[in-house]
Amino acid sequence: MIPKVRLENLELSRLICGTNPFLGISHFTQSRDMFLKEYFTVERIAEIMGYVMEEFGVNCCLSSPRDEIAKAIDLVEKDIGEQYTWLCTPSSRNTAKDLPGDIFKQIEWCAEHGVRVCMPHRSYTDAFMNPSKGIIEGLPKIIEKIRDSDMIPGLSTHYHHAIKICERQDYDIPVIIQPLNVLGFQSDIEVNTLANLVRGTRIQIINIKPLAAGRVLPQVGLSFCFNSIKENDLVACGFDNIMNADYDCQLVEKLLK
Repeated sequence: MIPKVRLENLELSRLICGTNPFLGISHFTQSRDMFLKEYFTVERIAEIMGYVMEEFGVNCCLSSPRDEIAKAIDLVEKDIGEQYTWLCTPSSRNTAKDLPGDIFKQIEWCAEHGVRVCMPHRSYTDAFMNPSKGIIEGLPKIIEKIRDSDMIPGLSTHYHHAIKICERQDYDIPVIIQPLNVLGFQSDIEVNTLANLVRGTRIQIINIKPLAAGRVLPQVGLSFCFNSIKENDLVACGFDNIMNADYDCQLVEKLLK
């Protein structure tokens, strides 16, 4: 089984089920996006999520507010009989049916759908980040809304400045999503500098894009990431089929022994 770590009152597997493939986000071509959207029914999403939970203890996923993810989680919980943890990234984007492009309304949606960790999406974080002033505009009210909704607050970002700003302002942000991979794919700073920043912060980091959206072999990408982060940090990795999910999870099991 893949080891777990604490995030406040939660116990999360160090490997998180990423959802970009499930949602038709390949970071490659439009044709691949279209294929993924057609292929991944709610049932196929739930099959992979349930498999990695039962076989490897991967008990959580990361996504934006999505109806198909909510339905898949419900299927997994009914099938396995255990609670599954949803980490969700609300924003001003329209990602679920009848969900307005208002981050406060999306936070309410998250609470209504059983989300446990609510982390405003990078489209909010990076747009309202002001490195020169050392603030993220409007963040304190958003954090208050998340805490009042009985969820753990976090942030999603592609900018390394977010970590420094949250530390300096002492924002109530215990966890941050940050891309980190050997290629520097979708990061805004040199790889080793970012890895040092991740290891040096008190904030827990969820390392996304470990395989640079399929550009790096799992042995290379996952080894680099788990060796570059803190022992209580996590890695989110997307799976496009059961066999690849099984392979990646076995690799992580061996890396973390």
